[in-house]
Amino acid sequence: MKNLITDIEGILVGCAEDHKFSTGVTVLSGPRPFTAVVDVRGGGAGTRETEILKLESSIGRIDAIVLSGGSAFGLDASSEVQKLLLEEGKGYKVKNHSIPLVSSAVIFDLIQTNNFWENNVSIWRVLANKAYKNLSEDFLLGSKGAGYGANTGTVKGGQGSASSEIKLSNGKKIKVGSLVVNNAVGNPLLNDGPNFLSGHLEINNEFGGLPPTKEKYDGKIRAKRISNDFEQLNTVIGIVATNAPLNRIQLKRLSIMCHGSISRSIHPSHTPMDGDTIFAISTSDKSCYVSEEINKLDLTVINTVASDTFSRACNRAIFEAENIGGKPSWKDLFKN
Repeated sequence: MKNLITDIEGILVGCAEDHKFSTGVTVLSGPRPFTAVVDVRGGGAGTRETEILKLESSIGRIDAIVLSGGSAFGLDASSEVQKLLLEEGKGYKVKNHSIPLVSSAVIFDLIQTNNFWENNVSIWRVLANKAYKNLSEDFLLGSKGAGYGANTGTVKGGQGSASSEIKLSNGKKIKVGSLVVNNAVGNPLLNDGPNFLSGHLEINNEFGGLPPTKEKYDGKIRAKRISNDFEQLNTVIGIVATNAPLNRIQLKRLSIMCHGSISRSIHPSHTPMDGDTIFAISTSDKSCYVSEEINKLDLTVINTVASDTFSRACNRAIFEAENIGGKPSWKDLFKN
């Protein structure tokens, strides 16, 4: 296990960054489409092709998910991924057509410029092309991909991932994993740090191996959990995945529970300025059917462990981030 979402067979991730514009793109795809849903809890979400993932939709499957910087401009990255998927013959079959379905969510990381196009091609399309062609089971965390220009209310944000394996009541083993871009308005740390709000979930020193702390949350410094810029447009976006044969209703519950992961890892969360969006996917070819294989107890266990991976991914995004010339990183402040 690499402790990445790609520990789940059938999932590949590619990343690309533009250092000049302090932004990036992360693409998740695979050899086959995914059964998928989405749950949006933030007050300022930037998304594309999320309607097809609602439970009342007839589709409920996707060929790729794009996480991008660039705010609404960054949604252009999906068009490039769609084009590349079509070139490979992938997509939803409608009569004689193949229509690749690509859902996406974005964070706000814009710098002060309007020069985002060259020869009528946006930088996010260029990055999406690179990210798609970098699809692999191995990818880097921290200031990479869509997390390159990410920030939180107190420290540098970034891209994180984590995974776990679970034994179900029938003895079968399944995997869960998460991929997060942490660009939150709130603070991921306990008070001034260095401990993370959800640091008790750490496995194998994945975010520093700090000793447990008895420090309590100090309400008097609550403002430290929020950016001084009250108009800052930040968010947490991500993907939770499993190879368990979950149907779309079960996946919806998974995405809902993972929003609780944001709440326990970032404070405050789901604010009017956030665009908190979580996609939930299954790689199982049985998941598009109403599954009787996963009972409610097993579903609760799956969702609980998966939500832990989402919290851990939120923390790894901060721990692995590097200072790119803006806010200090966690390592800048607490490495020693």
